[in-house]
Amino acid sequence: MLNPPLPLVRSKLTPPALPPDILRRPQLTERLATCLRRRLTLISAPAGYGKTTLLAEWLAPVPSTLSPVPSLAWLTLDAADNDLKLFLSYLAAALAQLHPHGRPYAANAVMRGILPPVETLLADMLNDLAEVAEQSVIVLDDYHLITAPEFHRAIAFIVDHLPPRAHLVIATRADPPLHLARLRARGQLAELRAADLSFSPEESVAYLLDIMKLALARDQLAALIERTEGWPAGLQLTATALHDHTDQAAFVDSVVGSNRFIVDYLIEDVFERLPTHVQSFLLQTSLLDRLCGPLCDALLGIEHLPADGASYSRIILDTLEHDNLFLLPLDADRHWYRYHHLFAEVLRDRLISGVAPAQVALLHRRASAWYAAYGLLPMAVGHALEAGAIDDVVAIIEPVGLAMATRVGEATLRRWLPAIPDATLRARPRLALLRAWLCLADYDQQGAGEWLQVAEAALARVAVGDSDGVGNVTNLRGELCAVRARLATLTGDAPTVITSAAEALRLLQSDNLALRTRVAKDLGYAYMARGDLGGAEQAFAEAMVNGFVAGYPYISFMAASDFAYVRMLRGQLRAALIACRKLIAHAAERGQLGAPGAGLPYLALADLCRERHELADALLALAEAGARISPSNTTSFLCLILLEARVARAQGDLSAALIHARRARFIAQQRHLAWAIAVVDALEAQLLITRGDLDGATRLLERAVTSHEPAEFRYFPPAVAYAAEHCLVAPLQLRLARAKGDPQALRELVAALEASIAAADNDGPYWSRIKLRVLQALALAGADREQAADAVLRRALALAAPEGVVQAFAEQGPALAALLLPIADSEQEHELAAHARQILATLAPYGRDISRPALSRPALSRPAAPLTAAPAAVLPEPISTRELEVLQLMADGQSNPEIAASLVIAVSTVKSHVNSIFGKLGVATRTQSIARARHLGLI
Repeated sequence: MLNPPLPLVRSKLTPPALPPDILRRPQLTERLATCLRRRLTLISAPAGYGKTTLLAEWLAPVPSTLSPVPSLAWLTLDAADNDLKLFLSYLAAALAQLHPHGRPYAANAVMRGILPPVETLLADMLNDLAEVAEQSVIVLDDYHLITAPEFHRAIAFIVDHLPPRAHLVIATRADPPLHLARLRARGQLAELRAADLSFSPEESVAYLLDIMKLALARDQLAALIERTEGWPAGLQLTATALHDHTDQAAFVDSVVGSNRFIVDYLIEDVFERLPTHVQSFLLQTSLLDRLCGPLCDALLGIEHLPADGASYSRIILDTLEHDNLFLLPLDADRHWYRYHHLFAEVLRDRLISGVAPAQVALLHRRASAWYAAYGLLPMAVGHALEAGAIDDVVAIIEPVGLAMATRVGEATLRRWLPAIPDATLRARPRLALLRAWLCLADYDQQGAGEWLQVAEAALARVAVGDSDGVGNVTNLRGELCAVRARLATLTGDAPTVITSAAEALRLLQSDNLALRTRVAKDLGYAYMARGDLGGAEQAFAEAMVNGFVAGYPYISFMAASDFAYVRMLRGQLRAALIACRKLIAHAAERGQLGAPGAGLPYLALADLCRERHELADALLALAEAGARISPSNTTSFLCLILLEARVARAQGDLSAALIHARRARFIAQQRHLAWAIAVVDALEAQLLITRGDLDGATRLLERAVTSHEPAEFRYFPPAVAYAAEHCLVAPLQLRLARAKGDPQALRELVAALEASIAAADNDGPYWSRIKLRVLQALALAGADREQAADAVLRRALALAAPEGVVQAFAEQGPALAALLLPIADSEQEHELAAHARQILATLAPYGRDISRPALSRPALSRPAAPLTAAPAAVLPEPISTRELEVLQLMADGQSNPEIAASLVIAVSTVKSHVNSIFGKLGVATRTQSIARARHLGLI
């Protein structure tokens, strides 16, 4: 069954209560208030310098304080937080206290096994934080317990991108690796160190005399102040011990040596004076990082509560807190506590050195059992490992199976599994599957295959009764098939994926949605590779629905994009548009549009709108996609840039399209992504053909021809669509451009297109069946076969009209207009005529009828006429010859500096000409000026 998300320890998210007997230090709290003008405050000092106490005092001021208290997000860190997945869950929960109506997906996503790019999660958390109106403070306490480099990188990202009203405070025993020198130089860092936190002589006197009520002579006070050197913990421990000493002078004289010596001496002295039962409680519970009554009872083996409901451990904890014996409350309800760290360390040393190892192991096992019963698996496994109780570790992990990887994180599992003997891993099918899954996460195909074989052998022994199995064996077989399908996906073995995935879906329990969703995705890619678009569509649809149900919106968004592109490939653009919009609306209702992957359905929506030449909607969807797709998600980001190029091309802005294409090329080459490089080569070649640079296009396409077809052109739906539109068509467009005026070459091209159309009609993408006919119509017209060209174009329009496909025609520009005009004027074929008029409207954006003389067929092959000024009858003010030259170069996609270089004039002169052109044509942009000039026949 589906496992619930791992519960969070809520006391980690609550600032500690302010101890009753503290020395108020207003000068430090005021200094902290001024630190809010900086981006980061670092409180770095050794243990016992009162870092946490100072923060508690600052954030809980006395009523007379005039300074406003900032909104607070508190997170106490511990060693378990070195697992980035766990930390991100806690951080999301902490920040939710500042923005309770923010996007809640982050904690749910990471705890359910989805770890999208860290920058994506952090960016969305920070965006929510930016919406908080008042001053806000994020406190990370005990940062010194963190050692993981990825954790430090995440915190550095937060520091670099904090909103103006937000401030980060780090309390730590050691400086973190966060580019402190750079922050210091920029004035973005405030620091409090041991020298700042040390008690001054006056504060030490006030603490000992006024707070602790000690009757000390002047020389005794001076001796203690000198020997403790203003160390708050040393003073506190000394004062506690002094309460029970009759000869205080002798005791003060004996307090010498280092801080550690003082701590050891005082703790032992205080400890020895405690009742035996309290000593026993302290020693046994010192193994716990956090304490509460029920947990301590379980550790001590106390099973029954007294009649009045107050447990033994609860009474002891209350006594320790009342006597100020190194116990710190972690929440306002006084439910969770912890010992002073140094005190706990000394207690643990005493326990380990004073009792048998078996007794210490028993305590760890009891703690592990309590944590496991409450679903706190990381703590449960941690104590079981401390006890060396490998059987307990197996008992905790094995029932959860593959879901364990999603509940605690792969990094945590990699720390746990090596402790389990290899023989045990090989004997337990679920543990072997877990090892195989971890190998798959590392793209270790060989290791995954070996552990998959081990799991199969172990499962066979379970089936014949030679070994123990856990849980439903049928579901276990389904898990094994799911792992086999995932491995086959990585190796590109589509038949095995289809067989194994289908078997997995048949065997897995219906409520095992997490795994079923992953399997459905893999199955969809396999159907794509086999050319079964119907099967792929069904698989992606299942993954799209189950992703939301299982709490994996990221998978739903990926599946929605794939589903939309499959429908596009099948010629169902309208249905794909509806599906994208419905899914986006559904995600919006669930508050999940900030989740990772939410940009993907917007990306598919933008591409669908582009194909229908609904460019305003395409640009809006593209903007939404761009706001949600991070550069760290390479594949999605590449698709975003490629689509920006495709939309710019549809707008007629060749310069922008080339810029986007070259950005995509840089990323693709850096990541060695062959499919993206091939798409960029073909797309850029098409742009160069439009500009008339046939030699440049030839060089690009020759390189593409010598490369092997990337595997993604068979199974990745967006790549399949891009390949059809660019890689398949670009060489034919180049042949058409080179064949103009050459009847023999045009006849050969017509024959080649005939074969390509036959293949596309058999099993090719819907778009290709349209586009190839458009190219064939142009080739036939160039070869003076007008009747055949008209018939082919009508067939292309008949295919395109029901789904509103426009861009496949419009990108041919005025060259196609002469062929469309007779069809647009037809009074018999109303649907074709209406669609032809819609296409013609994209060639005349100012709404005027396209005149036959300006766009008649002979213009397709006639040589270009010399540039002349436009007649005054056409424009209020005629365009000069030089302005026509500039206009032509603008239409070729050249930038202002490129135009200046071509005409050997200054860039400022080019700008003057461009502004003059805008005024004479009555337009505001380059794209509008080019379209207007083409409409008037100027270029």
